[in-house]
Amino acid sequence: MDDVQQLGEMLRHYADSEAHKKQQFEVQSAHWAQKIGELFGQIEQWLEPVKTVGLLEVQREAYVASGPSVPVETSTFKTEKLTIHIAGKPVEFVPDVMGVGGLISLSVMGLTAARYGSISLVLLPGKNDWLWKKTNGLKDPDTFGFDANFLALQLQSLIPRERG
Repeated sequence: MDDVQQLGEMLRHYADSEAHKKQQFEVQSAHWAQKIGELFGQIEQWLEPVKTVGLLEVQREAYVASGPSVPVETSTFKTEKLTIHIAGKPVEFVPDVMGVGGLISLSVMGLTAARYGSISLVLLPGKNDWLWKKTNGLKDPDTFGFDANFLALQLQSLIPRERG
């Protein structure tokens, strides 16, 4: 095989590889969006019995996930974000760009009082159970299973207590 033929062969392999990567990315992106939609539906269902106008409201809105390597102008990660308004305070569940291997994470804002802490919900590739990760400084993150009762406990911390 001469160099021109080899070049042609290399280009064909590259094109096949890129097409496969693109297809894999599209499948993972659809899964990413589906799982986020399911999570938000689940949260809405959990909170439905206690929704009260002015005290606890849940709202979904269109959102384009972006990050350092994926600017919002070119991001293909079109999804939603979910906001829970509780006792006048917003708690936002904001999707991050899909991670390596299809990792799904959402930043949770409005709950942490720690100066350098952050909270996120994470769904590991191939798993169905969301994990609540609380990171504070350099320590390993605290990780908890995420369910209706865990969410309720987190939201309870936002309701002002009467001092008596």
